[in-house]
Amino acid sequence: MKKLTYTRLLNETISIYEKKGSLEAYHFMKENAEKVDGNEAQLYNFQYALAAASDLKEEALGIMKEAILDHGYWYEYNYLQEDEDLNSLRSIKEFQELVELCKRREEDAKKEAKPKLTILSEGQNQPILMALHGDQENAKMTSSFWNRPATQGYTLAFPQSSQIQFSDAYEWEDLQKGVQEIEEHVKELSSYNSLFIGGFSAGCRVALKAMIEGRVSADGFVFVAPWLPEIDEWKEAMTSLQNTNISGYIICGDQDDDCLEGSKALSAILEEKGIAHELKVVKGLDHEYPEAFNESLQRALNFINKRK
Repeated sequence: MKKLTYTRLLNETISIYEKKGSLEAYHFMKENAEKVDGNEAQLYNFQYALAAASDLKEEALGIMKEAILDHGYWYEYNYLQEDEDLNSLRSIKEFQELVELCKRREEDAKKEAKPKLTILSEGQNQPILMALHGDQENAKMTSSFWNRPATQGYTLAFPQSSQIQFSDAYEWEDLQKGVQEIEEHVKELSSYNSLFIGGFSAGCRVALKAMIEGRVSADGFVFVAPWLPEIDEWKEAMTSLQNTNISGYIICGDQDDDCLEGSKALSAILEEKGIAHELKVVKGLDHEYPEAFNESLQRALNFINKRK
């Protein structure tokens, strides 16, 4: 049996919800939430939303209070007011008080939010590997995946978007803002002999856009489950990569309904443009990192380095 990870828990819970309903999904999440490392605020969110959707009002409110009052987390005001799963709580005064508290925290957090860059394993004249988080993730979560034996000898850089969605959860919804932040991060880095850029899901979209626009010059890229909704529209603009000597490696699961077609479309465009790359479709993998990601990273970096 595959090891239960944070991302796998979220994906499996959503799958159970769609196939068997909110109550079974709630019990599954509640049983497994403490077994994984990830964004605790999100794990609470799944639990109270699924409990509310199952008409377990007292349980849902209790979980919300624990998350918001005991731990100090906050959730997006519009989400709390509009999500259908929370309809059973709307008329309860305590729920509306929690919503208003979240609204104030959200306003404060968005005023203070700034782009951040975490640097690990910094060494002189090392190549830099910059990896961008996916939506509703953060730099710390991303570093736990990319800081592997395969990346020893690299200076690792983990940008964190200034676009905060809820506690410890950041996104790249404003694509151009994300591109600008990545460009600034690259400028701030000390001199380097080569730059590789990687990412997961929506982070790949920002990285690819930055490279297409020439805002970031990279020797190679490693994309995991790239979410590329506009890839067909970007086809012509990707001609800009033809004379850059860039190469890339794309990893995506065959069960990833959101990103497999985009990964294949990216591969086809790169093929047409004559850009060296490899597409690795992992059997049985959903929208997540492969279990043997260190080995995947090693293959990816070897592939790119041979073509430098």
